[in-house]
Amino acid sequence: MKISTLNVTIRSNDFSGNVRFGQRVWRAVVSVVSVFVLFSTAWAESRIAVDLTEGFPRSYTVREGDTLWDIASQFLRRPWQWVEVWQEGDALYPGDVLIISAGKNGPRIKVLKVEKRGPRVRVITTAQPVPTIAPDTVRPFLEGPMIMDPVELSQAGQVVAGIRDNVVLGQHDRFFAAGLPTSASGLYRVFRMAESVIDPDTGETLGSQTIDLGTARLVSEGLMPTLELVTSHREVSRGDLLVATNAEQNKLSHFTLRRPIQDVTGRIVSSTTGLGEFSRLDTVMLSLGKRDRLREGDVLEIWRPGRSVTNPTTGTLVTTPSGSVGYVMAYRVYDKFSHGLILECREPAQMYDYVRRPDA
Repeated sequence: MKISTLNVTIRSNDFSGNVRFGQRVWRAVVSVVSVFVLFSTAWAESRIAVDLTEGFPRSYTVREGDTLWDIASQFLRRPWQWVEVWQEGDALYPGDVLIISAGKNGPRIKVLKVEKRGPRVRVITTAQPVPTIAPDTVRPFLEGPMIMDPVELSQAGQVVAGIRDNVVLGQHDRFFAAGLPTSASGLYRVFRMAESVIDPDTGETLGSQTIDLGTARLVSEGLMPTLELVTSHREVSRGDLLVATNAEQNKLSHFTLRRPIQDVTGRIVSSTTGLGEFSRLDTVMLSLGKRDRLREGDVLEIWRPGRSVTNPTTGTLVTTPSGSVGYVMAYRVYDKFSHGLILECREPAQMYDYVRRPDA
């Protein structure tokens, strides 16, 4: 019996050892495969050549009012590749002179260093760094999302009534509110719900569109806080909603221009204009968000597929050519959707145009 027990024990230990050895081998294989995938991804990302624009300038002096996208467009056929050619890593300032040179890994752009020294004079620049995009084009849309999901809506406060029991409120009117969220700045965006925004490909509700009504300032706290309407775009009524504004979001300055991490395809699903066509510097809503690994600063190509139309001469169906319309940059990214600024538009973009990773 002892021999039999010993044999069983040996076999059991041998099996356990094989399992542990197999697990170690499997982990090693997984690690090797993971490293291979990472290097393959990096190689695939870097194999897109940097193409310069035809007739690109050998040097360029940065001017007041320039944006990083404007400057990159002077040199690069794909402006979102700026991060691959910019050597300095620091912000650009008006007066900087940019020069382009050939490097072993492709073209490089850097600031021409010019130092001016004097025995008694020290010049301190107060110029603001060049922003990626013009802040004024998006600042009105930074106080809160124009599309809100159910979680965000559940945290919004509500207009109860004017302090003089007035039903309709305008600028400088004061009112009571309930369920007011905390605001570090004491300012709140006042808005009203509109129609739901639906993903045209999946049928999923991305959120509810909002109508901006104005801005309110907290006057006094308590069981029922009092606020004053400091700006008013439309009349405010009982039941309208309030969310805290984020002062830091309004200090928009710089994004890293880049391609999305992975191949993604989405749509333009809404806009701030209420129109069906959009042009350069218009803000649009995209059906891509954090769950698609989209980041602020990611540049997407606006793309329109061919469509079937009737040839007026023959009466037969023909397909129009597909092609690129322009570029849009995500500047505020939420879970299911993003705010995007159209940076370049060769023809008007349209509702439900596709957006995808450039050169996908």
